[in-house]
Amino acid sequence: MKVELGIDSFLKNADRLKGKRIALLTNASGVNSTLESDVDLLIEKGLNIVKMFGPEHGIWGAVEDGKSVSHGVDPVHHIPVFSLYGETNRPTDEMLKDVDVVIYDIQDVGLRFYTYIYTLAYMMEECGKREIKVIVLDRPNPLSGKVEGPIIESGMESFVGGYGLALRYGLTVGELSVYFNERYNMKVDLEIVKLQGWQRWMYFGDTGLLWSTPSPNLPSLEHTVLYTGMCLLEGVNVSVGRGTVHPFKFVGAPWIDSKKLKKEMENIPHMGIAFRERDFIPLTSKYKGELCHGIEFFVLDKREVNSLSLTLYLISLVKKLHPQKFEWDISYHNAKGRYHFDLLIGSEKYRALIDEGKDVKDISNMWEEELNEFRKISKDFYLYS
Repeated sequence: MKVELGIDSFLKNADRLKGKRIALLTNASGVNSTLESDVDLLIEKGLNIVKMFGPEHGIWGAVEDGKSVSHGVDPVHHIPVFSLYGETNRPTDEMLKDVDVVIYDIQDVGLRFYTYIYTLAYMMEECGKREIKVIVLDRPNPLSGKVEGPIIESGMESFVGGYGLALRYGLTVGELSVYFNERYNMKVDLEIVKLQGWQRWMYFGDTGLLWSTPSPNLPSLEHTVLYTGMCLLEGVNVSVGRGTVHPFKFVGAPWIDSKKLKKEMENIPHMGIAFRERDFIPLTSKYKGELCHGIEFFVLDKREVNSLSLTLYLISLVKKLHPQKFEWDISYHNAKGRYHFDLLIGSEKYRALIDEGKDVKDISNMWEEELNEFRKISKDFYLYS
């Protein structure tokens, strides 16, 4: 049985919003179960879409990561499009002027450092201040309801982490919006149009739905499973394969000895995953146009693989094998000059422990207590069993 998306359920009763001035926060992943665009479908239903908003990568999902996106106009419907990843990450008074309802319809990936959820949170905060209703059209968490990783510490908040979330938080975007609203007192008139048929054990491949790429570097579920941990490599001077056919499956640098690295990796826990040596040339981001030597990863069992632990081992091994070349990167997300790895993982202590040569298993055990607490808290916001 195919899971029914929030957009599909919403369209059955869309007439109730006729006459309302609606703003749609969406991107290229905002399609129904037969891949029809949400804005087209809403307009066909006679709804008055007066404005559109887009997150990182733009409303068409084509802009490179981290790049500022400009405002524009939808070329088909001639609706003004406001970027929330450019001059501002928050909608302004002018942007929300003459809006009665904001509809959010974007595919999430279930990971704390994915910026779309902060675009949602900031929109909710601003709508709460202005008494504008927010409707979230729910979509599956592609990584299931599984929760793992450290909780972001107070003081480490940025546009890649915040709101007390676990790294992998195990909530749908609808559940997450309820968490934001109730736990952080956003005072939003919030409505969730629920999924039909989704259960917490389901990965995206279990839903019967087609993968609608949420952003340029996550072309499949396999890439997204690896991204759970491999995104942390964006905090060091290593390429994660952006600008190749397999971002987050290819990892390397011009100075890495891939043969030695592979041999070392064979001695660490790697359940549910296979790997081999791989050379590649990134066309964007780190080492653009340079030949990189490294590893290619393959997910054998998405339920067994622990991409987070694997990545911490990988960072430790690269640092051990190439101590003169390895570097921690400063984040472009934070003007205070913090290390990007710290913002991604949510704490300064884990980087320090890797520098000290602490065993990755011991590091991973450190967040179990806080993770169990997050599991208890998040259950209050479950909409699905």
